[in-house]
Amino acid sequence: MAQTVVRSAMIIIAVTLLGRVVGLFREILLADQFGADWVTDAYGLAYTIPSTIFLFVPGALNAIFVPSLKAMMVRGEEAEARALFRKMLTVTTVIYFIIMIAGLMFSRQIIEALTFMQHASSAIEPGQRAKQIELAVKLLQLMWPSAVFIALLGVFQATLNAHQQFFIPNVSTVVNSLVICAAYPLLVPAYGISGVAIGTSLGFLFAALSMIPSLRKQNYSLVPDWRFNTDEMKKIGERFIPIMFGSLITQVYSFIQPVLSAGLGEGTVAALRFANNIYQLPMGIFVAAFTLPIYPYLVEYYTKGEIGRMKQSVSEGMQYLFILMLPVITAMVVIPDRLVSLLYYRGGSGEFTGEAIHLTAVALLYMSLGLFFLAARDLLTRACYAMENTKVTVIAAMVGIVVNIVSSLLFIPYIGHGGVALGTSVGSLANMLLLALFLRRTIGPFMLRSFWLTALKTLIASAIMGTVLYTATAFVTIPGVMLEKLYIIILIGIGAGLFFVVLIVLREPLALQIIERFAGKLLKRRRGTK
Repeated sequence: MAQTVVRSAMIIIAVTLLGRVVGLFREILLADQFGADWVTDAYGLAYTIPSTIFLFVPGALNAIFVPSLKAMMVRGEEAEARALFRKMLTVTTVIYFIIMIAGLMFSRQIIEALTFMQHASSAIEPGQRAKQIELAVKLLQLMWPSAVFIALLGVFQATLNAHQQFFIPNVSTVVNSLVICAAYPLLVPAYGISGVAIGTSLGFLFAALSMIPSLRKQNYSLVPDWRFNTDEMKKIGERFIPIMFGSLITQVYSFIQPVLSAGLGEGTVAALRFANNIYQLPMGIFVAAFTLPIYPYLVEYYTKGEIGRMKQSVSEGMQYLFILMLPVITAMVVIPDRLVSLLYYRGGSGEFTGEAIHLTAVALLYMSLGLFFLAARDLLTRACYAMENTKVTVIAAMVGIVVNIVSSLLFIPYIGHGGVALGTSVGSLANMLLLALFLRRTIGPFMLRSFWLTALKTLIASAIMGTVLYTATAFVTIPGVMLEKLYIIILIGIGAGLFFVVLIVLREPLALQIIERFAGKLLKRRRGTK
């Protein structure tokens, strides 16, 4: 299984990496144009709503719609499948259009709720808070059309996935980020931060439109169909509420950081957002790449009653994640300020100042401590899904949220907005432990001896890498912003290379598989260019 997983992972990584790079460039433009102050805090508060909708709606619609559509296709009911698509598109558009209207009406109340922590804070003056709220309300209203566009995007993605088409849906996220990037030279000079909000809505619109040609090739029509009273639509309706609720619960984390940090001083909301963008890079690139290929095997083994092979797959997946996440965590803990500066700082020509670097680096350091916990949570959640148990994942997510909030409130008096980031890590740990406990009780111990051997080797390799990174940054000063950026990039490459060299010396088999597969891809590309 290992070779197949690595092969599939490399394909997913290649597609996801492009989207993440463009998305990060979008955030770099935001940091460069507006820095980390009350304006970017206002945008961060307003963007919480469309961001949360985007994080859970497409995935939920996929789980709701694909089973029905795929079943019709397997039975050869192509006409019925196309009719179901039109019905689903119609009802989804109507639901989210109503949500958009309600959101436009209650934007002020939503922003007031997100900033309620500011009432008890002396870090933000009342006049500044009023300006921030007014701006956030305006930006949120400009972004509410995104709700409809995201719903369309979700239906389009689910339909193409049912036809085993994954490339175009992934490319749509790149289109989204490119449109937002285009807003900076085209809209920001005239409309300021409002231009970014307009670009955000247009980004989701064009992301949805980018999938229409592929849908047309499959003979799908976008003409509304109002005949909802069918057996298949009733089945979809029965799945709609529990799946949407379960998906929404996992995204409550998106609200916790801006709500708890809103009263901690200017720039803290933006700093947590910028840190989270860096934090999500390895999650988006590596975690999905290794958990998605493993999932079908988990389903197959559990269905056949091959629990031993299922435990082996879970343990192997945890090994991959530990090997990939620990060096990333090491870099984020040892040189967080250098990573933030590498991505966001442009010297005197930008608005991202030394204070912004410090605020973001503190958030990144504490946030990174939970990176493996969050990655492992995703893998264990898929193991629970393979066992057709969604209840335990919802319970674990709810407990994680409570632990996140409580621990954040406990840490804030001591480390400020860093406490919010650390609370996120503790909440992820609680979530992971509950899922692990459930799996242990259901299938028995699954953290096999091979995992602990890999973990020990990885800790040794990470310690050596971290020592090199610290020494090379603490005692070396590089003049010039661009030279320093180049130095950090080279240093990261050396650190990663050293990490894998140590693993090879320690004879870690999974490290060898990752290197061999990656090297194989590079050789194929070089041969193809000759």
